[in-house]
Amino acid sequence: MEVPSDKIYELFNYCYDQAKSMLQESGGFNPFGALLTPALELNAVRAELGDTQPDQKDIYQALDKALQEQTQNNDIVASALACDVNIPEKHEPPSRDGLRVHVVSQGLSRYIYVPYRMESGEDGNDVTFFEPFTVDLHPHILGDLTQG
Repeated sequence: MEVPSDKIYELFNYCYDQAKSMLQESGGFNPFGALLTPALELNAVRAELGDTQPDQKDIYQALDKALQEQTQNNDIVASALACDVNIPEKHEPPSRDGLRVHVVSQGLSRYIYVPYRMESGEDGNDVTFFEPFTVDLHPHILGDLTQG
């Protein structure tokens, strides 16, 4: 199913808004995601691993696995997986700190990077976001949908 571009933006915006809120409140965040059902409804995706200090990589992999399983069951038509990263220097970002959202749907797989700079303040963190940029990838979460 081809997903309308406004729904892809909705996925990204959900992740952006959530990440911004968590950065302002606590200065960081664990990976999380969102998905679109076949009815184009947006649902949040989180992974709870039970550890008090779960490893970021383990959370990301658990989310990725959950999205792959839901894809195999035809429960989703698009997904977005967000994490807090150090943006590779080869992209020449204005700041190495960044939000990375991996957006996937039929025929689409890309990272959307949003560099940011954060300063601590009395009422939380002041986060300045820079212009997002994208990097196209070979599809993997919804790989079976991108073949046709």
